[in-house]
Amino acid sequence: MGKDIEGKGRQKALERSEQYEEARELLTAALDLLPPSVYRASLYRDLCTCNIKTRRSDAALETCKKHQAQDGSIQSKLLLGEALLLGAEFEESVKVYREAIALDEHSQEAREGLEKAQKLLKRSQEVDYYQLLNVSRSATSRELKRAYHKLAVEYHPDKNPDDREGAEQRFKAVAQAYEVLSDEDTRKKYDAGEDVTGNPGEGQQQQQQGGHWMHHGGQHVHVRFQ
Repeated sequence: MGKDIEGKGRQKALERSEQYEEARELLTAALDLLPPSVYRASLYRDLCTCNIKTRRSDAALETCKKHQAQDGSIQSKLLLGEALLLGAEFEESVKVYREAIALDEHSQEAREGLEKAQKLLKRSQEVDYYQLLNVSRSATSRELKRAYHKLAVEYHPDKNPDDREGAEQRFKAVAQAYEVLSDEDTRKKYDAGEDVTGNPGEGQQQQQQGGHWMHHGGQHVHVRFQ
């Protein structure tokens, strides 16, 4: 029953993603027609939203900046702040959210955005799980898994006999990073700047046939070393 619910949830998320992708293509085509300026602001707004939802950081930043240039409202600043977060430009995002609050000090969305940006700015000065895995913040689950497997092999102590202790520390670090980012709910919390430390999965690694069974995000992954 639980798996059925989880599967339906993922299917709905996929359908929403496909809808945003389709809308993104239509909006891009509409803007290519060079519509009158009166329509441009709303088109850029919607395209900005689609790029954020599909986690296209560069495109989101470009279109959200164009939307703000056309609009200048608090809503344009909120979208720009979110795009800056997606692109890991946390200091600039803090600045934009403060500008939004200056326009409307009662805006709950602006205050929540500022709090999130400040948390992520603080975290960026500490350990960054995306950097540990050498992936972008918009990386897909497949990209995360591929990056983790590559680093798990590279940092495995058996592959580094001259620096086993250092390799083991790096191996554990990338394992923890993947543990957090491979779980959809935990990743959302991490992306929101929430504290997800606590060494998830600690004690769940088992050596078997020269490799390791590792439990990540509900997946049972075996990494084997020669």
